[in-house]
Amino acid sequence: MRRQLARLPARPRRMLKRVPGAAWVRDRIYGYPAGPRPTAGDLRPVVYLPTWERWEVMKQRPQYLLEAMAAAGHEVWFVDLRLSEAETVDELIHLVPSIRDTPSAGVIIYTHFAPTQTLIERFRDRVVVYDLLDDLSIYEPSEQGMPVERTVRHHHGPLMNDADVVIASSPVLAQRHRFERSDLILVENGVDLGRFHPEGPIAPELPQGTVVGYHGALAPWFDFELLTGVAGLRPDLSFVLVGPVDPQVESQAAKLGDLPNVSLIPAQGSGRIAEFVRGFTVGMLPFVVNEMTEAVTPLKMYEYLACAVPMVATPLPACLSEPAVRTASDPETFAAAIDSCVELGRGERLDLRTHAEPADWRRRVAPLRSRLEDRAQLIVGGSRR
Repeated sequence: MRRQLARLPARPRRMLKRVPGAAWVRDRIYGYPAGPRPTAGDLRPVVYLPTWERWEVMKQRPQYLLEAMAAAGHEVWFVDLRLSEAETVDELIHLVPSIRDTPSAGVIIYTHFAPTQTLIERFRDRVVVYDLLDDLSIYEPSEQGMPVERTVRHHHGPLMNDADVVIASSPVLAQRHRFERSDLILVENGVDLGRFHPEGPIAPELPQGTVVGYHGALAPWFDFELLTGVAGLRPDLSFVLVGPVDPQVESQAAKLGDLPNVSLIPAQGSGRIAEFVRGFTVGMLPFVVNEMTEAVTPLKMYEYLACAVPMVATPLPACLSEPAVRTASDPETFAAAIDSCVELGRGERLDLRTHAEPADWRRRVAPLRSRLEDRAQLIVGGSRR
């Protein structure tokens, strides 16, 4: 039953969440941790509680942070209720279908979704890391009609208060939430430099010629109007969008995809994304600029630069602060910025990677590990302060 519920499409899942008592049933289905317990002196294993995230589908900040923790020696248990059996994808990274498979004590609980706090108390001798990776308003469209006790904001306050460590993905988010936790620390987004680099295979699905590309979800924060204007101004360029389409914007995406020089490619496994990125002549990030997106530090910014792909974005604060990124807010200036990127020589393109190197995920996770170590919470048996 657990796997069947987890595999339902997004819309039926949202409807089920509105049913009274659904949270109680869900929590009983999840079970209690009963896996191997680490011994005193070991680095604490990290447990990722179940959300919508999958390990190798559109890998995002949570998966990359967990990989960085594993690279530092922490065993990782990633719970995905859709799995039929456990799988070890790396010596220290285990994908498991149930909380029952995870260690019951001596763990670091990593969560970015506040409603999972109802599951945290099932673990003993736990250290809780709450990750603010998006503005809370991003969840509101999918919470319409949902009982208040199921919403993110309902659980956010208690988790902010109770978590041992709170981290934020961007300076804007850190500033917005520091009044709630003065000890909040900044752990910015980064890039897997081993995966994203200029040399390697290029996706055969990409068209020939000059490709202006985007990878990621087509969602309400995507500026369809802007890109429609840009594509019309540059009919000789191929605009390629790689990723899933949010049901809320299906009609807008279809209309954009009908343009003769725009191609929509379905979501790809994380292992293939670099093949598409390195095949882009120019990378783009046409997001609407609003309160929600202002808090975003996009992973794709570093992924484009790591692959030596010049980038044009709308003026998000994170993009404005990166000197290697060109920004524009209207079709004419956006198209002109693309033109200037197309003209860059190979040497100038290769230099772009130097802007991504400081964002290596192993460096990004260092402030978190340092905070845990400072508070004697990095290893099992440390005296918690």
